[in-house]
Amino acid sequence: MVEGRTTVVIANDNYEERQRLMDQFDGMSEFALVGEARHGLEAVELVRSLRPDLLILDDVLPHLDGLGVLAQLEPGQRPNVLLLLSCASDRLVQHYYENGATYCLLRPCPPELVAERALLVSGHPASLQGGSAGRATPSPRTIAELLRRSGVPAHLQGYRFLKDAVQYVLSSNKSTCGMTKELYPHIARLHGTQPNRVERSIRHAIEVAWGRADINDLQRLFGATVHHVRGKPTNSEFVAMLADHLRGAVGS
Repeated sequence: MVEGRTTVVIANDNYEERQRLMDQFDGMSEFALVGEARHGLEAVELVRSLRPDLLILDDVLPHLDGLGVLAQLEPGQRPNVLLLLSCASDRLVQHYYENGATYCLLRPCPPELVAERALLVSGHPASLQGGSAGRATPSPRTIAELLRRSGVPAHLQGYRFLKDAVQYVLSSNKSTCGMTKELYPHIARLHGTQPNRVERSIRHAIEVAWGRADINDLQRLFGATVHHVRGKPTNSEFVAMLADHLRGAVGS
């Protein structure tokens, strides 16, 4: 675990489905999302290298299907596996359980239901109603949508770091916080990395966003906070802009 959180790898070849699951698990206090796989071979590689506590595994994947992934993982290296089935029969479900699946869930299923079953599989007593999804602060999905509207690409590592940064600022009810002494170390602990990598990844994400975004769109989004003559904001300014915007959206 990372700081008492269940580490999670999500394996799904459908980008939109995978992103919805990532949005759901990102920011939940019980989980730390550490990897995403687009095919079965990548899922095996990530499990072996990252040793997550939980693998959310789609049964139909390129290169290696769900059953093949389970077969490639030795019992000692296999995490809890929440398997998402495209079709189900008693024989098929039993076969998956015999080969190492912890829990099988029939698709289609909303990300909230997957998260509920993940809490159950991981032994967390809190439900979504009593856990992180029930906070008064904006949801991880709302933060993710604002990041996308700001031009931050979802595939960048800095995108996930920014989501955690905004979530932290909002949940701590602070207008600002020390980036170097407080925020970067906090996010680094969540993701099992170094604070300087968090700082660089966030800075890169902002540079990419400012390079692709239309300044008029940003001014409509953030109002007078955006000043074209000053160029791109610092990491702390950008996090504060996002947090202030979301506080205004909740309060309105």
